[in-house]
Amino acid sequence: MSSLTVAEQLVRGGRDLIGREGTGDLSVRRLVEAAGRSTMCVYSHFGNRKRLLAEVYRSCAADLLDALAKAPNANTLERGYAAYAHAEPRHFQYLFAADLDAFGIDQSLRLDLIASVLDLAADRLGPTTEDEALAWWLRVHGAVWLDTLQRLAGQPDRFNTEAARG
Repeated sequence: MSSLTVAEQLVRGGRDLIGREGTGDLSVRRLVEAAGRSTMCVYSHFGNRKRLLAEVYRSCAADLLDALAKAPNANTLERGYAAYAHAEPRHFQYLFAADLDAFGIDQSLRLDLIASVLDLAADRLGPTTEDEALAWWLRVHGAVWLDTLQRLAGQPDRFNTEAARG
């Protein structure tokens, strides 16, 4: 028997569905099938699909931030960022490339996630400005995103991203 609450099961099911298939069909029916629950559960626990998808987003973001928080310096932070994207490419895609407006999710969730990553970067880079942390993230994120996109497209070696990551 699962020790997860129904709401946690729904979030886990949404994460599992996105992890397997991406964000193409995130209907309530598909989300509840992935969680092994009924459609009524979504409405009882979240009110609607968009609130459930926002919680799935927050859950994926928390996993990324938890993984990055363990990094003692900028090099391990960069490797952790790349490792998360490699292990969870569709979650990474959901976090940074999905059309949140189409899901009814507030874009500020993504901006808050980026701000949290920038805070970690500024801390791990040592004495630095916000602009330097942003420049670091843009370089790292661009390379990691291109690497992720190539793998999702089945062309993992089309462009060499190693040089950009440092």
